[in-house]
Formats: sequence, C-alpha cells, structure tokens
Amino acid sequence: MAKLHDENEIIRRCQQGEIAAFEKIFQHYKQPMYSVARGVLSRHEDAEDALQEAFVRTYRYIAKFQFKSSFSTWLYRIVINTCYDQLRKIRRSKEQNFNEAIDIAEHNTSIETKMNLEQALSMLPKKMRTCFVLFAVQGFKQEEVADIMNTKVGTVKSQVFAAKQKLRQIMT
Repeated sequence: MAKLHDENEIIRRCQQGEIAAFEKIFQHYKQPMYSVARGVLSRHEDAEDALQEAFVRTYRYIAKFQFKSSFSTWLYRIVINTCYDQLRKIRRSKEQNFNEAIDIAEHNTSIETKMNLEQALSMLPKKMRTCFVLFAVQGFKQEEVADIMNTKVGTVKSQVFAAKQKLRQIMT
C-alpha cells in the first residue's frame, strides 16, 4: 500500500489533536483496513463495526505512536486486535450464526465456489486464517504479516503453508 504523502507530519498533527489531519489518515486507510477486517470477519456489518472501533482506538492512542515501526503496521495491529475482540464478542453473545471467511470477489468465480471457499476458511484456526488473508488475499509480504501479527516470519510461513494444505483438503 502506498504511503500517505507527508504521513509523519500528518501523524504529528493528529497527535496534537488536529481533526482534519486524522480525517486524512482515515480516508487513506479506511478501504485497506476494511478489507482486512472483512477478511477476518465474514459479515459486512461486523467488519464495519470493527473498522469503526479500530479508528476510535487509533484516534485515542495515536499520541502514543512513537514512529519506531511504520504507521501502517501499527494501524494493522489495531485492526487485527479489534477484529479478534469482535470475534470474542460475537462468540460470547451467541446471538448470530456467522461464517468467518473472506470475500475474494475480485476474480470471476461462481457464487458456489465463493461460498465453498468461505466455508473452508471458516474451518481454519483464527491465527492461520489471519496470516493467510493478509498474505494471500491482501498481498502483504511475509515479513509485513509477521510485523502486523507480532510474530516471527517462520511462523507466518508455516501458518500460510498449513492454511493452503487444509484448504486443498477441505475443498477437494
């Protein structure tokens, strides 16, 4: 993802409470962050809720950002953690039966194939699914996924490999 022009300056202005600067960050990052949230949470409404909460947290804690990592890595961590919180909330409430999957509608596959893939992804463990979504769907490098997930590159590699193996088994 392209870096926001003058991103560090915009972040500093956010840290000083400038709303217009935060709006620039929101506009630049809302779509990629939504895609990640949708990859972890299958329902549009859940992804929207998580995205909104993630940006509230970002606004609340941006003053603590210290420029030690890239801003996008820091923001992706917030989104992933917010999605995990959302999943826990959904599971606790047991009000809805949802399917944890991703929508990869960017290429022309049949509705049945998409539904089968969503169902297969919902069977993967949370960490494995998240690594797979960030790497295979969102196109992050394994090193970037490791930063976002706060784990080692080797773990990401093994999680992505295992996800591919399981998906092949489930879908054949």
